[in-house]
Amino acid sequence: MEQKLAKVTDVAQKSFDFVVVGPSVSGCTIASRLSENPNVSVALLEAGNSHFDDPLVSVPDGWMQQVFDPEYDWVFRTTTQEKVVNNITTPSGGPDKSFFWSRGKGLGGSSALNFLFWTRPQREEIDAVEALGNPGWNWERYFAAAKRAETFLPSPANNFPEFRELYNKDSVGHSGPVPISFCRTVSGAELYFQKALEAHGVKTIDDGLGGSLTGTFKAAANIDPRTGTRSTAATGYIVPALDRPNLKVLTAAYVNRVLTKKEDDDVVATGVEFEHGGNVHVVHAAKEVILCASTVKSPHILELSGIGNRNVLEPLGIPVQVDLPSVGENLQDHLIFTSCVFKMKEEHGFVTSETITLPEVQAKLRSIYGEAAGPLSLACTGVTFLPLHTFSDRADELIEKVEKRIEQNADKLSPGLKEQYELQLKLLKDKNVPDLEIVVFPVNVHPAGPPKPHIGLLPSIGHPFSRGTIHASSSDPKVQPTIDPNYLAEEIDIDILVESAKFIRKVTQDGPWKDVSEAELIPGANITTDEQLHEFVKTNVSTTWHSSGTCSLAPKEKGGVVDTHLKVYGTKNIRVADLSILPLLTVVHTQATTYGIAEQAADIIKADHSI
Repeated sequence: MEQKLAKVTDVAQKSFDFVVVGPSVSGCTIASRLSENPNVSVALLEAGNSHFDDPLVSVPDGWMQQVFDPEYDWVFRTTTQEKVVNNITTPSGGPDKSFFWSRGKGLGGSSALNFLFWTRPQREEIDAVEALGNPGWNWERYFAAAKRAETFLPSPANNFPEFRELYNKDSVGHSGPVPISFCRTVSGAELYFQKALEAHGVKTIDDGLGGSLTGTFKAAANIDPRTGTRSTAATGYIVPALDRPNLKVLTAAYVNRVLTKKEDDDVVATGVEFEHGGNVHVVHAAKEVILCASTVKSPHILELSGIGNRNVLEPLGIPVQVDLPSVGENLQDHLIFTSCVFKMKEEHGFVTSETITLPEVQAKLRSIYGEAAGPLSLACTGVTFLPLHTFSDRADELIEKVEKRIEQNADKLSPGLKEQYELQLKLLKDKNVPDLEIVVFPVNVHPAGPPKPHIGLLPSIGHPFSRGTIHASSSDPKVQPTIDPNYLAEEIDIDILVESAKFIRKVTQDGPWKDVSEAELIPGANITTDEQLHEFVKTNVSTTWHSSGTCSLAPKEKGGVVDTHLKVYGTKNIRVADLSILPLLTVVHTQATTYGIAEQAADIIKADHSI
């Protein structure tokens, strides 16, 4: 496979119709779709390596060895977050207030590194994107495009069949490049949490991919059930396309900037400058440059190219080509409470990241799967999505609190942010739209002693009100941008996490969950009051690696970076087409959302060029 990749001499100083930066989920999708036309030439540049046939990528739980390894992970890091203290310690032993942001480095981007959840947003969330002034960016169009990315395949066997694999055949794709399925190995604890939720009025739903999420269900995953291996954007879209003479995929190509010239009042991209093998090269773009480099790198590359806020660029010595202050703004990220952890009773045979290594567990799983055993691995599949009114008795009080804060600060908010907040408030009031996700997490990230079954029930905010920024910190492209998610700047975010922790305790203190759990290890019996829980949550939060918004799709006067055709304002032929364009973060894991964005982007680009 490696021999089918381009050499630097195939790309440097050559001209292509389209130069795509970043073979992420969106980059792989768009490069593949455009190169389906043999009359269109495409160059795809990746800073990392291919990782073909790499077991750390192909085995679903290989991510545990990829994270923090710069071969696979960009290992971004945030600035100090004043409102939180995470549970990582500094070398001096004190608390750290910054966060690692892992992002996939290599072909396929984060689809090669993520937790494999395949979840689609709530219908109203996508329609809210259109309501921000983006005609055509609605649920119906997204839904049709997203299904084109996937082929749903049933699982041949699973180890806990009572944890039902429910789906609607009309809500999944049947002929797309990326195989998806239900993971065959689950912990088993998902079933008992589902029963506990049902006892408290939460329904188990039979279609988690059709635009109506409220309830609990087994999530699909980007796993090919025929092999038991991870499906990535690279294996789905790029590997089958590598024989196309009009597609050149170059790895180890670190993009520095987009090269531009002025034409009338707009900027025109002429090519891309990149580093390969210690040398700087240029690839020319006859039609367009398309940035698919992530919520972190797409705004970073724009700023390095002179497109961004003059007040950011000029102090760094970067010549301003387009003064576009919204670049790198409107950053949003899901924040998760990482510490609702339970020790489970061993006699129930729960499979966790610790117990799956035991010979007796391995033998049992192989007996279930038979000839289809393949690599034995574990993925997260238990998800629950809940509106605020479902899990909090204080819902009306919290909504009123947010509403008053928005009213009090109305004259200080930009028009775009004010409109976003009003839409978020509308979603928060809607008793059918989820504001929270709870994940059953069968991975003990700090194992100690003999293997024991530990399960986390981890809630995360669906629609954070806090906003942050990502900006270049140097004119040197190798220096990471400054990432400031501004976690918990808005009090409603911590309020929702505290209410969710209280709800989890309520659901697990008796009935089906209590029957199979031995003890709540964290927060534990010493945390009893709301005040104690509030402080505990602040010290035990983490990113879920779901950031968006830094190249927002919106009218320019409302903080937009790209228009409805994904063209960067002030440019004629630079587009951004990744998760950074999503102006309002949705409640779900972002992988399937990004595939849908990319398929829509490919349609738009083809139509604009009549190809």
